[in-house]
Amino acid sequence: MNILFIATTDGIDYECDCVLHGLSEIDDITIYTIHDRYFMYEGNNEEDLLKLYGMGFTLTNRIPQNKKHIQTIEEAKQMISQKFYDVIIYGSILRSNELLDEIVENYPRNRILMVEGEDYDLSYPTRKKISTKIIPSKGRRYRSIKQTESLLPKGLYFKREICSDYADRMFSVSFAFPFKDMVTEVPKKTRELAFIIPGKLDTYIYMHEKDYYNGYKEAMWGKTTRKAGWDCMRHYEILANGCIPYFPDIESCPVNTMFNFPKNIIRETNRLYETKQYNDASYNYFAKYLLDYTRRYLTTKELAIYILSHI
Repeated sequence: MNILFIATTDGIDYECDCVLHGLSEIDDITIYTIHDRYFMYEGNNEEDLLKLYGMGFTLTNRIPQNKKHIQTIEEAKQMISQKFYDVIIYGSILRSNELLDEIVENYPRNRILMVEGEDYDLSYPTRKKISTKIIPSKGRRYRSIKQTESLLPKGLYFKREICSDYADRMFSVSFAFPFKDMVTEVPKKTRELAFIIPGKLDTYIYMHEKDYYNGYKEAMWGKTTRKAGWDCMRHYEILANGCIPYFPDIESCPVNTMFNFPKNIIRETNRLYETKQYNDASYNYFAKYLLDYTRRYLTTKELAIYILSHI
């Protein structure tokens, strides 16, 4: 399968990059791009990656260089007219919709996949208990709604933060984690709660990905919270390292957001942590269940397979 993957090089975009990495994990797929998301491919200097959002942890520097196929805009236009690509995927449709007119002219709607990983869900006004500091302005929100409405007839739309008003018009999508970097079994625990606490900047001490992951491997629980959006890469980093997320307020997460996240199990483990009503046996049961679930359903490859299953 030949795929044209369209995304700019403006920097890390977790949803976009989860999909790109997942596609690279599937055999018999060739990914063509018109921009070089260089940080996703092997061979980058770690010190340079530290300057990126999230210090480049989790997704960067992982795709083999021989899977990089960059074309010029003119080459891509010619290939589009010849219908060379089997599928077109926009990695971040609200940030880049290049060549959309040419693509719509040559491809049916179910071969144009639009991924959107923005932090807001297009509802307005927003739900209670959400800080106004992390809500886009009314003007920006209305512009996004207008842009999204214009795109929906042109392709299949996949959105990370999705409200009920749009649940029947677009598909849910979420973050994911590279399978090869997940632990294979629950590590030995030496502390109850991971050192890093969301929002407490003095706990953000890790300058290397390995140390950051080890911080979760050694802990029974890792606290995580809603950030600008409900979905957050930290949720998956905790799970992938054999740690159980302690996620207060997960009960308020909309049903269509983080659609494949094990919310019901996390609600139960939240209760165990808060009441301290767990022992080694019960903890190990849930930790193993969640790790097995993560390795099966929350990988970048499974994310890419899920998106492609809609064509």
